[in-house]
Amino acid sequence: MVRIGHTVLGDKGTKICVPIVGITMKEILDATAVACNTPCHVVELRIDYYERAHSIDSIIELLMLIKPQLKGRALLFTWRTKGEGGEKSISTKDYFTMLERLIPTGLVDAIDIELFFDQDRMLKTIEFAKVHGVTIVMSNHDFHGTPSHEVIVNRLIQMKKFLADVPKMAVMPHTTGDVLTLLEATAEVKALYPADPIITMAMGPLGVVTRAAGALFGNAMTFASAGKASAPGQIDVYELKRILDTLDVDGVFDEQQHKRIKVH
Repeated sequence: MVRIGHTVLGDKGTKICVPIVGITMKEILDATAVACNTPCHVVELRIDYYERAHSIDSIIELLMLIKPQLKGRALLFTWRTKGEGGEKSISTKDYFTMLERLIPTGLVDAIDIELFFDQDRMLKTIEFAKVHGVTIVMSNHDFHGTPSHEVIVNRLIQMKKFLADVPKMAVMPHTTGDVLTLLEATAEVKALYPADPIITMAMGPLGVVTRAAGALFGNAMTFASAGKASAPGQIDVYELKRILDTLDVDGVFDEQQHKRIKVH
């Protein structure tokens, strides 16, 4: 059982995460207030949008103001790097120094760590996070295309081997076949780790179906917008909640069905 704060992933339906993408402190606090009045379970602070993101002290000050606004919702902290669709570049040293300053503060429930970082440095931070009870979401984003079925499966499994609590992968489909590739790969990895949550999505208009019906293939959490979206294809949180109430079979993944999928 994997938790982000009080939210249990994989239990009682698809969880909804709303990203916060404000530039100024006021924009971020206002957007957080809006998000926390929606039916979301998790709020993601996309700190790479923040104008003072390179100051760790400023980040901590901001998090201290956000914490009372959450109303029990969990907080996922993310610096999306420039190479994976983020707003700002950051050095490896500064990236992990920032995360290790934040982990013991009690201000974040989960942190996003991108897969393609220095492995030794990454593993040290993951170990430190686990000591402090902070959940690790390990991610990889391809804004240009959709890797092959085998590559998607291997990357998600690699994240598990790095002791990620929640592997996450997002791709950009150009055909409906790309969408099917992502969903089939999701189902295969879920069959390998039936008790563990994973997060996958296809971005853009073609990928909307993966945000709404991904749980049928093993997806534990989906991302929705409450104002400005952080990625193409995000659905408004209220609209997504209505869709999930109709489509989401209580987040049930048919383990026996997916065991019949050939595992590479």
